[in-house]
Amino acid sequence: MTSAKLSLYLLVILVAATLLTVVSTVFTYRNSMRAAENSLKLQSLGIAVSLEASVARFSPGSANVFKDIITQGLWEGIAFIALYDKEGKTLLHSNENLIGRKIDDPAIASVASTGEPLYHRMMLGTGEEVFMTTYPVHGAKADRLLRVALHTFPVENIIQQARLEAFSTMAVLAILWVLGLFFVRAVKRSEALSTAMAERERFALLGEMASVLAHEIRNPLGSIKGFAQYLLEHQSESDRLTSPLSGEVPRPKRDAALSDDLHHKTSDYLTIIVSESQRLEELTEDLLVYARPVEARPLEFNLAATVQEVVESLRRVDPKARDAGMTVSIPESLQIETDQDKLRQIVANLLQNSLDAVPPGGSITVTARADRGRVTLAVQDNGPGMDAETLARAREPFFTTKTQGTGLGLAIVSRLTQALSGTIDIESAPAKGTTVTLTFPARVGRSS
Repeated sequence: MTSAKLSLYLLVILVAATLLTVVSTVFTYRNSMRAAENSLKLQSLGIAVSLEASVARFSPGSANVFKDIITQGLWEGIAFIALYDKEGKTLLHSNENLIGRKIDDPAIASVASTGEPLYHRMMLGTGEEVFMTTYPVHGAKADRLLRVALHTFPVENIIQQARLEAFSTMAVLAILWVLGLFFVRAVKRSEALSTAMAERERFALLGEMASVLAHEIRNPLGSIKGFAQYLLEHQSESDRLTSPLSGEVPRPKRDAALSDDLHHKTSDYLTIIVSESQRLEELTEDLLVYARPVEARPLEFNLAATVQEVVESLRRVDPKARDAGMTVSIPESLQIETDQDKLRQIVANLLQNSLDAVPPGGSITVTARADRGRVTLAVQDNGPGMDAETLARAREPFFTTKTQGTGLGLAIVSRLTQALSGTIDIESAPAKGTTVTLTFPARVGRSS
């Protein structure tokens, strides 16, 4: 099973478990709230029903049974008890100071008109919230209304417990999500590591094969090239010895023409053999460079001078380099400590790629700057650029859009850049040129 499928299955399981848990938690919390509310309703209603007969016989001047209930603690959790007429006048109250006071309360008017008990919460002047039940004495024709106010703290423990359980459940879910995402990331990293290891083993095998192949090609190729050069030089020397100035007796014109034609063809063939042998030598050299283990050998040097040396070297051997406008814009004081030979090879490959891409008289610019212990070196050209598909494959070994070439240039650059603990970035678009940017530590082993 691939990591993508495993990650998808795990995410589906996490989402399903989360939905079920959230629904269950919400349902449980609401039931706890409803149970707490119903508990208060039943308690207050039970008290009201128990007192209904007593308050029905109440007359002014009778003993204050409500006060006795509160002081004797006959029922737990009672905040106060009061009896009102339908106009809101307090007939009896557990707090005797409030007897005779008239209150304007819509709940009293509503219960008096409907004859149905009313339950609601109310904040007292002391800042305490109480659960209030307004109960009609003798049903719909009641002219007296009994009010029982209960403290809510007994049921608050139930609500608090429900909230704590909900919070704990959500915390567990959050932990599961963190662990799940960590597991998904670990699986992806493990698969990426396995892929990288397999790729590394494959490249190691290919590198070993390329190295052996390059060595096996190199030996016979050297002999072919050497003999071709020897024959070409020998033929040139023979031409000099058989020239009219050497005093040789002239041959018949027809035989001389055939001989000259064969001579020129042989010379052309030998030249082609030497040229193609040189191409094969370059290929085998590239294969060896790509196949060899890469290890940086740091040396302190001036970056501007090194890049300028590469530019001048290309100008000496490549006519296109002499025609193109190659500009080096690097601070003269920029000293770095890295593998000079590898960096020289990187710059040479990048410049050669740009030279192959730009039109006659094109421009190539090499810039570099140092910042916070890292160096950014860029090679920019005004060539035709690359489309997205070509750009995506540009660093693949043996991929090339040129009629000639090994396709190892950027692959070698990538390997050498990794050896310098650096990164490579390529920006290109059709008709907009190409910019290759290298970023590497100014001091190998001291990246920041």
